[in-house]
Amino acid sequence: MTWKKTELYLKDVIRGRRRGLIPSLIKAVLLPLSWCYGWGVALRNYLYEQGWLRRYVPPVPLVISVGNIVAGGTGKTPVTLLLAGAFYERYTLAILSRGYRSKAEKLETPLFLSEGDGPTLPASYCGDEPYLLAQRLPKAFVIVGGNRKKASFLAAKAGAQVILLDDAMQHRRLVRDFDVVVVDGADPFGHGYLLPRGFLREDVRALARANLIIVNHIQDFEQFAAVTLQLKPYTAAPFVGTRGYVAAIRNLQGKEMVPTEKRTVAMFCGIAQPESFRRTLEREGFSVVHEYALADHVAIPATELERFAEESLRKGAEWLMCTEKDRVKLPEILSLSLPVVWVQLELRVVAGEEEWRHFLEQTEAKIK
Repeated sequence: MTWKKTELYLKDVIRGRRRGLIPSLIKAVLLPLSWCYGWGVALRNYLYEQGWLRRYVPPVPLVISVGNIVAGGTGKTPVTLLLAGAFYERYTLAILSRGYRSKAEKLETPLFLSEGDGPTLPASYCGDEPYLLAQRLPKAFVIVGGNRKKASFLAAKAGAQVILLDDAMQHRRLVRDFDVVVVDGADPFGHGYLLPRGFLREDVRALARANLIIVNHIQDFEQFAAVTLQLKPYTAAPFVGTRGYVAAIRNLQGKEMVPTEKRTVAMFCGIAQPESFRRTLEREGFSVVHEYALADHVAIPATELERFAEESLRKGAEWLMCTEKDRVKLPEILSLSLPVVWVQLELRVVAGEEEWRHFLEQTEAKIK
């Protein structure tokens, strides 16, 4: 079993999709590891809060962190895009991304993926999420690398007025003005355990550091109310509910596609929660007849994609559908048994609109 398949298997074990003696033993082994992990995180946070670990203040008017307390799948990148939209046209914006699981992440000095003219490096080198951000926000600076301090210095030197720290709640070294914490409305507590027994990156009490909590993947107001009720004991931050809507379906060349009445498709994706993508497709009226899920940030090999296309064709699919994050890892030209299309999602605020407006007013006041 490859490490990618092992990762997917372990996620299924944690989510309760694998049952029996072996999954039970795995959970028993992972539990003490999660205790050790939790002690380490708590000690690190204590050292930062007591000032024993030094923090760096970027010389920029406004710094906002977008992060979460759960590993993967909450929708940080769409939230980053939504937040960036509030500053993009009026201020010089820089987005700092770690470039998770990319070659750029390991570099000693961060690099510019975009200097205000769109991505200049492939997603395979800099990571799928920063590439997507650079593509959707071509006028913004997008800087990739594990050293956020150096990255913030590069952003300040380039004249940034606003820095968005993508996936940085646990990156305590860099001081920020606001912490935006994204929570999955379907699983706000990461199955109730810290890593690796569950998906929590740190204790739920860390939500006390949040200035705004965005509850993503909201299906209705009742769900939003239920999640906020669960989280309120841990935070004084206001709550906003968001949900992704299909803005367009496009082919690999970017042309908008119109689905037929049949609307029978197969889906493939390398994201943390494939089920959320499937729910989106089904909500739009598509019938998903076949599915291929990879580990988060992983690209599907060409041979596997062709095999999947042939299987999907036999099951009656008309299209192979993927997310925008998966699309950036594919070439523009593919010769397959079925055409590949990708879903362009637009995140909208569906609850807490007043809280959202007030938060944006607070952030903008820091720039002026």
